[in-house]
Amino acid sequence: MKDTEDTEDTQDMGGAGAGAGAGAELRGRFAAEVDWAKVVDPYVPGPDGQYSRYGPDLLERLWSPDLPTADDALAALHFACCGDGGSVRSAAPEVLPFLVEAVRDPAVRVRPQILETLAVLARAAESCPKLGGRRHAAPAAWPAAWERAVDALLPGLGDDVEGDEDVRAGVAAVLARAVYRADDLVDRFLARFDEEPDLSVAEQLVRAVGELAPHAVERREHAVAWLRRRTTDAGKGEEPNMDGDIDVWIAWTEQHGHDVRQPAIVALRRALRPL
Repeated sequence: MKDTEDTEDTQDMGGAGAGAGAGAELRGRFAAEVDWAKVVDPYVPGPDGQYSRYGPDLLERLWSPDLPTADDALAALHFACCGDGGSVRSAAPEVLPFLVEAVRDPAVRVRPQILETLAVLARAAESCPKLGGRRHAAPAAWPAAWERAVDALLPGLGDDVEGDEDVRAGVAAVLARAVYRADDLVDRFLARFDEEPDLSVAEQLVRAVGELAPHAVERREHAVAWLRRRTTDAGKGEEPNMDGDIDVWIAWTEQHGHDVRQPAIVALRRALRPL
């Protein structure tokens, strides 16, 4: 990996609170495990005419307890990894393990936004033709890095930390791009749906099944049949008026089941589409 002492070529990413949420061991890994020569700002030339380079403090800022600091760091990482969203740049496999690690750390304040960046990268890697028919291939290191990221994200489907439904939904959306693992993921999504307490996450799980079903081999028919059932299942129905009968309302809250009929209709159409 590149030695990062070459500070004059590295953008100044300092600032109050930068990296305050990242421990010393993690900061050491930022320096040791990332080739920072590949993590550049694709829109800002440096003093030597090359792209302006970042350094380990960029990842440190992602862990900052100051939300604007973390948000600015993620914006820089997003552009470094995928530019305008249509490509996978050489920075992506370098920082991907730490983006996933940040998603798994409840102390990071921009976890759902990181997942949005991961979804953009996954879509871009699937192949996006450019103007004139020219294709920009992902770096050679990307497939292995992405495979490891998928494995590391799987526990996030059951991330039951209070208030983290946006993380669970984001993890499902990212994993839905791993179409080569469709059979395994369909089973995982269906199992999570039965345990998921939040409606918005349940809806995302349904959409994810619709995305993966056409790519499944052994579980395609099962996924389609499951989606068909969801199109007519009202779950536990509408929430009763708490002021009308408190016992009825309490019984309703204790039931499990989601009305996902509308997203299921859309997902079923996607599941039945030809590849």
